[in-house]
Amino acid sequence: MKPRYAGLLLFASLTIRSATAQDCGNGRYTTELFSGVTVTTGVAYGSNTGVSGGTQTLYMDVYEPTGDTQQDRPVVLAAFGGSFVTGSRADMADFCTALAKRGYVAIAPDYRIGFFLPNQLSTTQAVMRGAHDMKACIRYLRKSVAELGDPYRIDVDRIIAGGVSAGAISALHATYLNEDEEIPQILASQSVALGGAEGTSGNAGYSSEVLACYSLSGAIGDTAWVVANDKPLCSVHEVGDAVVPCYTQEVSVIGIPTGLVASGSNDIHIRLQNLDIPNCFLRYAGNGHVGYLSSDPIASLGFVFDFLADKVCSGDLDCGTVIASTNEISAMERLPIAPNPTTGVVRVEIEAPAFVRVFDASGREVMGQQANTGTLTMDLTDLQDGVYTVRVEGARMQVAQVVKAAW
Repeated sequence: MKPRYAGLLLFASLTIRSATAQDCGNGRYTTELFSGVTVTTGVAYGSNTGVSGGTQTLYMDVYEPTGDTQQDRPVVLAAFGGSFVTGSRADMADFCTALAKRGYVAIAPDYRIGFFLPNQLSTTQAVMRGAHDMKACIRYLRKSVAELGDPYRIDVDRIIAGGVSAGAISALHATYLNEDEEIPQILASQSVALGGAEGTSGNAGYSSEVLACYSLSGAIGDTAWVVANDKPLCSVHEVGDAVVPCYTQEVSVIGIPTGLVASGSNDIHIRLQNLDIPNCFLRYAGNGHVGYLSSDPIASLGFVFDFLADKVCSGDLDCGTVIASTNEISAMERLPIAPNPTTGVVRVEIEAPAFVRVFDASGREVMGQQANTGTLTMDLTDLQDGVYTVRVEGARMQVAQVVKAAW
């Protein structure tokens, strides 16, 4: 049976409430109180069968505020994006650093990724791998307190899961898909071998329950998995997102339709509202995918930081129900780009002089150049394998996602 928890009050303003947790106040969790961050990389937390077979060890990076003496610190997991094909936990370094400077213990976990031919079955399997691995990471954090001497001085009652794009999808499923009977029908015959809803990625016997979830452009397979008094959620999404839908529609992976239907932030929000579950939804106009991380990072990430601070301190949410951004991303047309996926070189058709920018999965600009009318050749060879957003800024705004990988 799903755990049931008392509902929380939802308020209408965006200001931070007075903190009631013992460690709250004096700017902790609401500002960058610490100047330095200590990072422990490559902590093994579990293992499971990799996408291409064989055993894959799963690692996490731990970010802590340097010089902090506080005990029982809240934990925020931050899972990277990349369409379940590419990406790495290092992509979340800037976000985790910002969290640690606010006083959190931030965790950037691995989850199993790798190239697969996208269809309904393979994409569902990829989602479940992500959810199972995140659950194992949460269980490991509890195990670290019970058996390993509490090396990170964490509060196991204040663990929040979240991520970007595919990482957000993993977090949503880890949070709300917690009954064996909720395993998607297409995986029913594999349910026992997969380990049911909890998976077999490690640390059995510990709870994978979280205090709350946040999602940057994520989606869930079925909103019915969210039940009365379930976990609060913070979501940010562009309404016309063609990569991860904001509403309920078919999902594409690296531009390939999968036949898999999923519900994004808007429809998850409606489900939560109907169940009187507190949730925060920042909605952007436009059809980009996590474009707000490059065009409006202060407001979009600030929205998430406010949610986190409210949850770990007073427990009440002050974010309102639906927040329409005052700095909306303009609607952008899809940009033709080839080849996609690519091992390095791509060709972009430029209709008029424009500036072309390339952003990684975390929203950081990694390339930029002026382009004239005609075919622009861009060499991504020196970039790490991953999913990148290419944006043409000229008379018209155009955008595309491209997968760079050494197949």
